[in-house]
Amino acid sequence: MRLPRLILVLATALALLTASTGCGRTVTGSALRDPDLPGVALTADGFGIIAGRPDAPAQIEVYTEPQCTHCAHLQDTDGPELKSLIALGLLTVTYRPVTFLDTAYGYSAKVANAMFLAAEHGTSAPALQAYVATLWGHQNPGGSAPSDGQLAGWAADSGVSAEAVTTIQSGEHAVDTDEMTITNETRLQEIRDGDAGTPTVYDLTGNTVVDIQETGWLAKLTAGRQT
Repeated sequence: MRLPRLILVLATALALLTASTGCGRTVTGSALRDPDLPGVALTADGFGIIAGRPDAPAQIEVYTEPQCTHCAHLQDTDGPELKSLIALGLLTVTYRPVTFLDTAYGYSAKVANAMFLAAEHGTSAPALQAYVATLWGHQNPGGSAPSDGQLAGWAADSGVSAEAVTTIQSGEHAVDTDEMTITNETRLQEIRDGDAGTPTVYDLTGNTVVDIQETGWLAKLTAGRQT
């Protein structure tokens, strides 16, 4: 009988197919944040987004405007290192958005609101930093604001939690951007002696404005503060 031989051929073919495609399992549902990664929280006044561990040795505030081209340059050049240091627990970044460049399009306010939506529902700190870099990477100064779908798509690509992506897609309200700007701009003027320029990076540990034009400023900021 040829049946045993047929079974052998089929078994061999199945083994080859398994070897070539690998084993897999479809997993449904939302991805969970890695508990080992730093999380995200809001400042006591509700107008800042804290990305990183509360006990990180280096702590900074970043004052930023969604249409500020210099802010986009900061994210382009330093965004990856910011994300890495946050993930390692060596740095905590508090983002304090302002919207003083806004026009009737409401561009800056919409992007800032999306940032606060992204900070909810268990988004990790590295994912929040990635989203900030992506938002400024798609900057369109003076133009129309991104659609809710675009903002949600960028959030998903950055690793923002699925629940937060849904709220961004729905265009939910997260923060009073007028009060946010008043509060954050007032703080900015205090630390810069009346100047409200962005981007401004403020060292919360050393209580000083950081010279971000200096080569290797991030490395110098974190050097000697590692635990």
